[in-house]
Amino acid sequence: MFKTILLAYDGSDHAKNALKAAAEMKKAFGSELHLSHTPYLEVPPVVIGSFVAQLERAPTDEDYREAADRVALDAAERAAHAGVRFTEIHIGHGDAAENLLAVADAIDADLIVMGRRGVGAAQALVLGSVSQAVAHGARCACLTVI
Repeated sequence: MFKTILLAYDGSDHAKNALKAAAEMKKAFGSELHLSHTPYLEVPPVVIGSFVAQLERAPTDEDYREAADRVALDAAERAAHAGVRFTEIHIGHGDAAENLLAVADAIDADLIVMGRRGVGAAQALVLGSVSQAVAHGARCACLTVI
């Protein structure tokens, strides 16, 4: 039924549940299972005023790579525990929904599996959730897991 499944993974509880569901579907359908992760790092605000207690630097490319590696390793370990392996791990940069949709198109995904809320849940209140944007823009079936 599903030849190619794409899992969106950010390490959140909902993403961990989505991984479990995707692993079961991979086993049931003999599907390829791909992982997509776009690191999300808080960018410190710029404060202009009478004083600044502490100025932190913005995340560097190395910070993004390290964050991506940690999350991808966590996902690979959880997948192995569930008895599956990823066909390929795709790491994005920038907008998570745009990256996920681009990967889905590139691998001709039949299904995108993702958590309903991720680590950027507070940001989603203002900008809209990744799962909502993906469900709206996907050219394949989407499964949102809580």
